[in-house]
Amino acid sequence: MGLLARIRESAAMRGVKAALEGGMSVEQGSEAARRLATVGSDRCVSVLCAALGKDNPLLQAEAVRALTAIRKRRPDAHVLEAVTAAILNERMRPEVRKTAVECFADVVELRRAGCLVEVLRSARCPILVRAAAVAGLKKLGYGEVIERLVESALFGPEQDPRGEIRRWAVRELVALGNHETPSHIHEIMHGRRKLLNCSFTTMPGGRAVLIPLMVEVDPKGAQRFLHMMADDENPAVRQAAAQALHALRGPGHGQAPAAPPPA
Repeated sequence: MGLLARIRESAAMRGVKAALEGGMSVEQGSEAARRLATVGSDRCVSVLCAALGKDNPLLQAEAVRALTAIRKRRPDAHVLEAVTAAILNERMRPEVRKTAVECFADVVELRRAGCLVEVLRSARCPILVRAAAVAGLKKLGYGEVIERLVESALFGPEQDPRGEIRRWAVRELVALGNHETPSHIHEIMHGRRKLLNCSFTTMPGGRAVLIPLMVEVDPKGAQRFLHMMADDENPAVRQAAAQALHALRGPGHGQAPAAPPPA
């Protein structure tokens, strides 16, 4: 780091510290943190981590951006720890956690992205943060996004009383535009793809609960699997598949055509 950059870094660090101590406005401290995204080094990690603890979303968001910018220039374990803690902190504002997720996904490898999966496990996590976590996992090339969304769709009424997470998960599954999604769900039902965070043994209806989800996500693509499952050894699966097929065919299916109107 050149002398001029070091002087600028020191000035910006003083600005962040002053905001933390009340000697400068939060807006001024946030602007100082923004400058550290450009000129900051590992010297300013501690003060930026302290800014994450300041209950002001503007300063917290700029601190996250600065920390991850520093991480890009020079790996620092403390940065990842601080940003991971912000992502998982349920007391932190959702918009700050969203920023932390987005910045985190820009600076880590997939093997370090477990906190993004952890976000999806919590029914208390706001949709804003969940959506950012899914986007981050897709960006990092995570291969089990469908499985994690299916888990989210299976939160029960105690965890998701208004069904908001389920509706969000269905929208995300549809938005994937993946014609293999019904096949993935079918494989989950039969144990060929794993759910990490839920068990069919504790759910009324068992694995049959995935049939309505499959139909909701891709009605057309689901039909060939419904025909297969109509002969499943599990009676709950057979019944759910038959009911879904009947609903997809419509109330008039199998009835004689109506007589033509009189000439």
